[in-house]
Amino acid sequence: MPNPLQPARPNVDRDTVLIVTDGALGAAATRVLQQEGYDVVTARHAGHAYLVALTRARIDFLISESRLDDMTGEALATRVRRYHPKLRSLYVADGQAEGSAHTLVRPFTREELLERLSRMARAATSQAS
Repeated sequence: MPNPLQPARPNVDRDTVLIVTDGALGAAATRVLQQEGYDVVTARHAGHAYLVALTRARIDFLISESRLDDMTGEALATRVRRYHPKLRSLYVADGQAEGSAHTLVRPFTREELLERLSRMARAATSQAS
């Protein structure tokens, strides 16, 4: 498991994803995203994620539980954007929650996760043009 406090490697070709969750979801998403070439860093709670945001040179995506123990995923994204203004965020919610453009409802597949990140990256690229 990568050390989230270690300075980011200077690799501008790889998007960095911060995953804020515990348990199997974080491990599975990390495996999938690393296989696809993403640089992945994980955090178990909002405080740890905020510390990662302060110490990493680049964070492109945040994947977070929609509700964390100490704040919502959206509140965390707002805080992380102070240091990474181009951050794109995706929130994971339980099966009974309503999905939105920024919410991925459990259970979801590997393909759904990758497609959602791809859409978010395309949207950011088209806005920058």
